[in-house]
Amino acid sequence: MRLRIWTAFMTAMLLIIASTSGIKVHSAAGTAVKAAQTGDFQRVADSGRLTLDYNPGTAEIRVTDKESGALWQSNPVDRDSDKLAKGAKKMDLSAQLLLDYVDDLNKPFQLNSFTGSVKEKQPSWSKVQGGIEVTYEFPKAGFTVPVRYTLSDDGLTAAILTGGIKQQDKFKLVNISLLPFFGAAGSTDEGYMFVPDGSGALINFNNSKSSYKSYNERVYGGDQALDYPSKADQKEAIRLPVFGMKKESSAFIAVIHQGAYQAGITAEVSGKNNTYNNIFSYLNLIEFETNLLLEGTLNEKQVTRASQSMTGGIDYEVKYFFLHDADADYAGMASRYRNYLQDEQGVKPAESKTAADGKSLPLLVDFVGGVKKKATFLGIPYNTVEVLTSFKDAGQAANRLLDDGIANLALRLEGWTAGGAKGEVPVSLDAEGRLGGNKAFKKLAKELESNGVAFYPAADPVKLYEGGNGFSRFSDTAKGISRAPALKYDYRMSDQMKNKDLKRWYLLKPTSVNEAIDRFTAAAAKAGLKHVSLQSVGSFIYSDFRRGSQPKNVTGTTWESGLQKGQSNLGGLMFDQPNAYTFPYAQSLSDVPLFASGFDTEDEEVPFYSIALSGILPAYSEPINLSSMPQKYLLKLIETGTYPAYKFIARDSSLLSHTEFDSLYSADFNLLYEDMKEQYDRLNEALGGLTGLAITDHEKLQEGVYRTTFENGKTAVVNYNNEMAAVGAESIPALGYLIR
Repeated sequence: MRLRIWTAFMTAMLLIIASTSGIKVHSAAGTAVKAAQTGDFQRVADSGRLTLDYNPGTAEIRVTDKESGALWQSNPVDRDSDKLAKGAKKMDLSAQLLLDYVDDLNKPFQLNSFTGSVKEKQPSWSKVQGGIEVTYEFPKAGFTVPVRYTLSDDGLTAAILTGGIKQQDKFKLVNISLLPFFGAAGSTDEGYMFVPDGSGALINFNNSKSSYKSYNERVYGGDQALDYPSKADQKEAIRLPVFGMKKESSAFIAVIHQGAYQAGITAEVSGKNNTYNNIFSYLNLIEFETNLLLEGTLNEKQVTRASQSMTGGIDYEVKYFFLHDADADYAGMASRYRNYLQDEQGVKPAESKTAADGKSLPLLVDFVGGVKKKATFLGIPYNTVEVLTSFKDAGQAANRLLDDGIANLALRLEGWTAGGAKGEVPVSLDAEGRLGGNKAFKKLAKELESNGVAFYPAADPVKLYEGGNGFSRFSDTAKGISRAPALKYDYRMSDQMKNKDLKRWYLLKPTSVNEAIDRFTAAAAKAGLKHVSLQSVGSFIYSDFRRGSQPKNVTGTTWESGLQKGQSNLGGLMFDQPNAYTFPYAQSLSDVPLFASGFDTEDEEVPFYSIALSGILPAYSEPINLSSMPQKYLLKLIETGTYPAYKFIARDSSLLSHTEFDSLYSADFNLLYEDMKEQYDRLNEALGGLTGLAITDHEKLQEGVYRTTFENGKTAVVNYNNEMAAVGAESIPALGYLIR
């Protein structure tokens, strides 16, 4: 009786709201109850190619691709028959949201939208342009989370509307996982999940690896403002905010369009919690930091602190693009992401098709100029700058390369500013006197320009090693959760602990980073330079936990505006180890990822990053001379169409001893020149006619043998094996390649 009264009351109220607002609102009572009983879906949007259906009783969505006939559902249709999933894990299969949250003592809890919302209080929903909005209320936990689903031509956009999130004081949201079982594949389906681990990796369905840790990594890496006592296992970072799934003859590629700075990606194989293979993303709202107090004393203890629960005021938005037939693989996913970068992010091809204009393969040579070193005079210690590469040395090296026929040359110079490497944040072209001073620096820049060499003076606008140039560690540094300045260290290779023998640095607060970018690029442009290399700003992201905390989403959007201003000052920006947010502002990229981490749960490494960027942004490798396996590394460049790069000093490597750069054990330019020239000639022979072309396909032919297809129809087959490989009627030499 009370239920009927409540139902009638809610229906009347919703009708009043609908009549006064002009919005079509559907009540939980009425159609929703009927749908829950019958399992009915209602058509809520049609884009022409795609249709979107919604089940008010269960809050499920269903996307039908009319072009291929593929059906993509938010939840497995046969989940009731899953005999592996038990208890809460069984209920998760019916959820569109998974919530991780903590109480005021940071005790963790988990909740899904089926048991916490649908079963407790039916979500309300309303039609919007191109789709619907669904509001999940969690009465017991005190949360409200609104979600919007809309269609475009070939895609579904799912968004958490962060402005509508409500939380009780007792509980704080940590993570919100969005559509965790969208497209989930069963134990009889064939296909794989794509994860953006470094270059990219595949996790095959039902790969019998349920005993291994699931893939769960943060986009763009962890929050660098946090204090990490030790470095985690060596692994590649997520540099692209994407993930995907291939199921039978259909696939999707999902792009985190907004909120990627605070996102994470999870992939799970069947046999762990249930019988399904699923991949999804989540929005992170709280960071945790463990600090060591009274270190080295008898009272030493660890304290864990949590940040506020923050979204950064940005909706969390994921776009799912659907593919089928020949495009339904990781190469097709990468091609669709390339189109997204151009159509929706404004990334413009940075060079003409070199195959048509006859240029040779680009080469990047990186030199370290000066580095601080301790010396003594009459027994009195002092700091000086050790000259590793003077401006005259750099010019002579460039001339030698040009004389030997390397015409498409870029030269990057680190440690060129007053004080050498790891000094003050550069905001002008004040050059180190021991390297030749301002006059010699300007002469070098002019000579390189006249010879057609792209000159990239390097500057790091993120790391504050020394105060000066208008920046102070007291007023311009980001704060950790403890509100102390974010102090960072390098880590030892031996035990991955902080290396306190090397120079430490502070992270500049995001607005100060923007100031540094603006001042440096403006000064470079005024001096007539056309290029600069910006370090660190493109490779990691962090929060600023000062009073009124600024999460990574705010830092990201702050940097986007700063990079846009820097690009308007000076168009030729290069970024090293670049994350996707740099692409709209980049002329070229360096140190791009060519490998995945090789996590136990992964089955195959793929060059997704390289395929996606091919044809639009020139991408240089990590320094070949610093690779432990140069022969296989050269093959990787051919497989991925990546340009070669080297890192040198022009003077004797013994000068590196007792400096911050003593790890550059294989960087003597004169000693290694002939090896570099031989390697470059081999790469130029292989890739010279393919420079600037997009990769249209990539496939594994057999173990250790891969074929890459370029847009002009040419293919490169590489053989990583120590034995000859037969591909059809052709033979590929051991550790060799074949261009056709």
